Amino acid sequence: MRKLENSIKANKKFRKQLQKNSTKLDYKIVEKHIDFFNLIDETNTSIAVVQDLINNNIVYFSERFFDVFGFIRTKEKEIDHVWFREYLHPSDYIINISGIKTQEFLKNVPIEKRKNYKLVHDFRIKNDFGKWIRLFVQDIMLELNEKGEPWINLKLFDISPIQDLNQPAYSMCREISSGKIIFTLEGKNEFSSKISKREIEVLGLIAEGMKSKEIAKKLCISENTVNNHRRNVIKKLNVSNISEALMFGVKMGVI
Repeated sequence: MRKLENSIKANKKFRKQLQKNSTKLDYKIVEKHIDFFNLIDETNTSIAVVQDLINNNIVYFSERFFDVFGFIRTKEKEIDHVWFREYLHPSDYIINISGIKTQEFLKNVPIEKRKNYKLVHDFRIKNDFGKWIRLFVQDIMLELNEKGEPWINLKLFDISPIQDLNQPAYSMCREISSGKIIFTLEGKNEFSSKISKREIEVLGLIAEGMKSKEIAKKLCISENTVNNHRRNVIKKLNVSNISEALMFGVKMGVI
């Protein structure tokens, strides 16, 4: 969780710097894109969300976002880049890092070519009904501020064709015109790297309400081995008891 929180803080810092550098923003430029956003929505291709990265608000928001992904409509006014990032799977913090990494790369690209790049993400997010889903998002910069820094950002959301919730996130930055890959980042399943598959299995059965004796019978192992797995999980996750271990597992989306 700490890495996710740190990556969110880094993004907040980046946005504050953008605000300091931006004094002349002509929103008439944004209006020319509205018909395009509506067309995306009407054709049901992807779900468009357009952000003003400098003022941290939503320029365009598809109503389909709520029903398709499982979020409560009353939260529409709260939705911004910070809100969204806090719903990420804790191991998928690389999504935040890749955004900053892209902007660092673009500093060395001529301003007139900076909109010729996009980020592609595939990651896990938990909706308002407690369900983990994988999203596929294309992240495209539509407009820059007067200094050539990111301003209006288009995100095209889709349900990922790969719904394996055990797989960590990945991000890829590529040049749009040539398809050249600038960099890729792939996350790690930090929970799985800390405890074994058998320990995850035991933890999952505990979450179902099974006692050590029942787990031992189901897995064809001794009750003493089950108890050893319980103790190892608590130690490896650095928690106080099995209840905290279960909470950790739920947050990580493995149980």
